[in-house]
Amino acid sequence: MDTKSKIEKLRALDREFRYLNKAIGVLQWDQETYLPESGVEERSEQLALLEGIAHEKQVDPQVAQLLNDLGSSSDNPQGDPKLDPLEQDYLRVLRRNYDKAVKLPVDFVSDAARAAGLSQAAWVKARQDNDFSVFLPHLSKMIDFARRRAAYWGYEKNPYDGLLDSFEPEMGTDAISAVFGPLGDRLSSLLQKIAARPRPDSSFLDRDFDTSTQAAFSREIMGKLGFDFGRGRVDVSAHPFSTTLGSHDVRITTRYLGRQVQSGIFSTIHELGHAFYELDLNPALGLTSLAEGASMGIHESQSRLWENVIGRSRPFWDYLYPSLVSHFPDHLKGISCETFYRAVNLAEPSFIRVEADEVSYSLHIIVRFQLERDLFQGSLRAEDLGQAWKDKMKQYLGIVPETDAQGVLQDIHWSMGAFGYFPSYALGNLYGLQFWAKMQEDLPKVQTLIGEGNFSPIRSWLRDHIAVHGARLPPQELLKSLTGQELSAEPFLSYIESKYSELYGL
Repeated sequence: MDTKSKIEKLRALDREFRYLNKAIGVLQWDQETYLPESGVEERSEQLALLEGIAHEKQVDPQVAQLLNDLGSSSDNPQGDPKLDPLEQDYLRVLRRNYDKAVKLPVDFVSDAARAAGLSQAAWVKARQDNDFSVFLPHLSKMIDFARRRAAYWGYEKNPYDGLLDSFEPEMGTDAISAVFGPLGDRLSSLLQKIAARPRPDSSFLDRDFDTSTQAAFSREIMGKLGFDFGRGRVDVSAHPFSTTLGSHDVRITTRYLGRQVQSGIFSTIHELGHAFYELDLNPALGLTSLAEGASMGIHESQSRLWENVIGRSRPFWDYLYPSLVSHFPDHLKGISCETFYRAVNLAEPSFIRVEADEVSYSLHIIVRFQLERDLFQGSLRAEDLGQAWKDKMKQYLGIVPETDAQGVLQDIHWSMGAFGYFPSYALGNLYGLQFWAKMQEDLPKVQTLIGEGNFSPIRSWLRDHIAVHGARLPPQELLKSLTGQELSAEPFLSYIESKYSELYGL
């Protein structure tokens, strides 16, 4: 078999693995949106079976043999230097994925998938009942699975580094701590300065906004921003998320709160940012492991950029506010666009991460990062998480949740076993503002484009500079190649301090 044939065979095996993963994704999406409560246990068994089959496909001995034949090893993952650069990048990513997967026994993978299905259902119930004790046994299992997974990968002494590496390669506990330290200090200081200033009026948002009308407005936003409903859809779930079920099938979910119209708006825009990244991946990457985001931090840079830098900007609401008023004429009667803009950029400590403002949001992430770090370093027990959560919230945000639903039960991630994911959100803020600075150089009239409702050039820039690479470039290399900079909190902090100094007259 010649080199070309070997690569084509490798792509075929990879494609079958991806198809299985997309099928798994359909079942998981359905579980979060439409699955009847009584179907949870059987769904967990279905997922366990399919996860096991997919894992066996990923670690097929043929994959190892083909990688070896093409010169790809753990020490030289890109393979033969005579290969095309795209092929070398493909081998590097596939080798990394294979090396991690082959260390996990298939029974472990199936058992973890089964436990995750039951855990997510338990989390929904516990959150509804505001009772952490209902979820605790499942959480303990998910922590154990995470520890064992990290140990299989060779991270017995520092399991959290192994979990972080799954979402953000090359960013371990120490590296993230080094970034989050000054980030937390500057944001806490800014939040204190803001607290000393008069609070913008947001009382008009505390009214009953019909959720079906909210949903209609969300669909209108998606259309105006350029979402193709022939390639995706929007549904409702307890915790907003996005999932890619095919190159032309990206689903997002959001949630609508009757007395928080802004929640549905910004959750929708956030998930739309994820969807755009997936929909705009380079078709040349095909149905391969390169057709993925560079990391979850890069993925979150897209969602956080669309949600906040664009979606919470003054030009955005200059353009869109008349439409919102047309949907809720009685609620917003006499409320100016400027008043609305200031209200949706209100900065003050709050309990719920997904509703947090731009200033306090990363503090929520630092809380979760430190809790996860302590869990996996052995200085915190699962049963003590509720109180530890309250202590950290008091330390960083000056408030203490009164209920489990406001605190330790608010996020879905731990029920899925996604330990190590949370830092990606704050890293996404940092990546996003470094990308934004570069975009402003290339599109100096970007604010005018937003005010005109012309989002196509923005999306094209993000596609041509970020999505086009898929997983070809590691996150730090992608950042450096585009901006010429290493990861830094300074552009994000400069943006936040400038914006909120203007808003609050600091």
